[in-house]
Amino acid sequence: MTLLRALACQVIALALTLGLAFWLPVFHYPAVFLFTQGGLALGCSWLVRLPAWWMPMHALFLPSAVLLFALALPSWIYLLIVVLMTLIFWGTIRGDVPLFLSSPEVAQAVVALLQREHAQAFADLGSGVGSIAIPIARQFPGIKVNAWERAPLPWLVGAWRGRRLANFSASRRSFFAVNFEPYDVVFAFLSPAAMPEVSEKIKREMRSGTLFISSSFPAPNWPPESVKPVNDRRKTVLFCYRIK
Repeated sequence: MTLLRALACQVIALALTLGLAFWLPVFHYPAVFLFTQGGLALGCSWLVRLPAWWMPMHALFLPSAVLLFALALPSWIYLLIVVLMTLIFWGTIRGDVPLFLSSPEVAQAVVALLQREHAQAFADLGSGVGSIAIPIARQFPGIKVNAWERAPLPWLVGAWRGRRLANFSASRRSFFAVNFEPYDVVFAFLSPAAMPEVSEKIKREMRSGTLFISSSFPAPNWPPESVKPVNDRRKTVLFCYRIK
């Protein structure tokens, strides 16, 4: 459904820009036409409440396509670009969760929380290339660390990075098919769109007294036990929820 709305935004923006070009000669200039279409697509994306990461994609889609066409590159390069983008941004293309990479400072903040919790089992939801899970598995060889990532290329990178860590495993299964009951701490860096469903699953399945950590995006209608700012470039905030 998200992908269909995104496609509709591009089509509507293109139709409106073509209409403007029919009546106003200024829109015959390629730069004016392209950036007007991009701006209209961005506005449409905002109106239909697509996730925020779609907005730059809408704004730059047609200008980027025209630029690539003007470069007259071999056809196999376009196919390669599509394949690589699909492998990297699988969740975004399907309308789910984009690829967000956590900073080393966030990893150290999570390490400190794990030390306080005396955790024995840790899960990373939407683990990307293992930015959080790999440092934790290295620093705590006695903790079982499970990472879940659906995008093929980030999952492969994470699995390769952790291949020599006996306490680490990376899976491409959807974490919605996993029961969170065995985990003492669960970490997630997902998106606002995913948080309602994820937080309800967490509440149902995690044991009383365990900890859920959400990076950047709070769980709706669930007051956190604590909020921990991280001094990284993104000014990340960790929302910590104690399971009752």
